[in-house]
Amino acid sequence: MKVTSEAALNLAKLLLHNGEEYEEEGQGLLMPPAEMLEADALRLQDPIEWELIVRSTGGDDDYVVEGHASATAVLECRRCLTEVATPIATDFFYPMLYKPGPPALKLLETTDEEDETLVFGRPQVDFTSLITQLLAIELPLTVLCKDDCKGLSPEGINLNEHPELAPKNEVKEEKPSPFAPLKDLEV
Repeated sequence: MKVTSEAALNLAKLLLHNGEEYEEEGQGLLMPPAEMLEADALRLQDPIEWELIVRSTGGDDDYVVEGHASATAVLECRRCLTEVATPIATDFFYPMLYKPGPPALKLLETTDEEDETLVFGRPQVDFTSLITQLLAIELPLTVLCKDDCKGLSPEGINLNEHPELAPKNEVKEEKPSPFAPLKDLEV
């Protein structure tokens, strides 16, 4: 499959089927523009795999989009700062509304009781920004390169690569709990 810089669907046929059930679908590999990735603080190891289905809901200008996107993001280990490949994925479902006008796909702000709605103004709809933002939301706050990562020394040396520089764990003598005499007390 060819890698493209946009995840676009042409919904012209869907718009022509006013009131009838009809759907358009697409899938592909997406490598968004660098400035879009930077704006969402997203670094990717590989292109994003995406798939979308846009269906009419029976109304004249009402549609829904259902989709899935997955990728491998590159994050830094919170202890040693090495790069960690981190799989991320998102499934989404949004109502869509066609209002002729500007071509950009917009998320219509709604009240808490209503679903957020995507508004599009031209038959050619680019979902790249939406997919990128939804994947960025799925990024974990922190990652570890491995569960027992030793981190960095005060001098900035990766202790996973130089374990001999790691401080020796001293065995501390445990103090008895002040509640120890109460353990045999029956209640």
